[in-house]
Amino acid sequence: MNSSKKSITLLFSCLGLFLLSLLIFIYIHFIPSLSRSEFVLHIPENSNVSTIATILKKQHLIRSEFFFKLYIKLTKKEKKLRAGHFLISNGINQHQLIYTLSTKSGHYKLIKVTIPEGFSIAQIGERLESKQLVIKEEFEAFCHKKAKKYFKNKFTFLSQIPLETIEGYLFPETYFFKSKESTHTIVKTMINEFNKQVYFPFSIETNDSQLTFHQLLTLASLIEKESKFTYEMPVISSVFHNRLTKKMRLASDPTVVYALGKSHKDRVYYKDLEIQSPYNTYRKRGLPPTPIASPGIKAFHAARFPDKTDYLFFVASQDGHHHFSRTYSEHLNIQSKNKSK
Repeated sequence: MNSSKKSITLLFSCLGLFLLSLLIFIYIHFIPSLSRSEFVLHIPENSNVSTIATILKKQHLIRSEFFFKLYIKLTKKEKKLRAGHFLISNGINQHQLIYTLSTKSGHYKLIKVTIPEGFSIAQIGERLESKQLVIKEEFEAFCHKKAKKYFKNKFTFLSQIPLETIEGYLFPETYFFKSKESTHTIVKTMINEFNKQVYFPFSIETNDSQLTFHQLLTLASLIEKESKFTYEMPVISSVFHNRLTKKMRLASDPTVVYALGKSHKDRVYYKDLEIQSPYNTYRKRGLPPTPIASPGIKAFHAARFPDKTDYLFFVASQDGHHHFSRTYSEHLNIQSKNKSK
């Protein structure tokens, strides 16, 4: 009798194991993922099976983290899963997915490009061209003349820009692009990152500033270009805010450099200050019509939340630090001392 019970128990155990194996086999081989479009998946270095399962679930590539981890354990593929970038096709099943993640052929070579804070469209174009991603002139033309029209319905904040250029709205970040990525997609990716990092956080908070979002971004670009050290940004911001309140010209050298059509200039001469341009804040009161570069988050934060000071002037020393003053005579004295050093 005991022998018969053991046989029945063993039979049901084997049947249960068979059904579980069959279920896993069907689940892994025949049920496609919920992903609806081709995209590049990133698995970070040192990711374990649980981390990978979580990433895949968030990307709708697997339906159950439990079954995924169980299959990996049963097939002893824990150490075969790789980190990196992988091109994931539409409707891929888990068997194909695991093969992609565990073989060298699955790796997708992406081009890494870093856009620093304070880069203008021209500089971004140069950086992308150096990676053979775009032709600089075509990239600039698209950003200055076409991109706003293409993307303003998706990114409504672009409608605030008084001109056609999207200068300042390409977020400075490290990106990974396919070798034959279109300029349209590259620009859209960078605006989308701007939306996530800058505009969306701003849009859900109360704006206590007298300036609009576009004006704050424009001011942030000046702060970014004027500042070598981030801790000085709120103080520099206070100078600009104070001058705007008093209807004083901002007299910012980087705006002159931008008006001259240059990315960088070691020294701004008096003759440069005479250039006729809406970006020349030595001649025109108020802010430029658009940003002059892509500011980082810290510069934008400084534009929104300046220090409370009564400074109206600042001048940079040779090491990049700034000296701040309340009166023009103080400002001239500091300039004189700097020249004598």
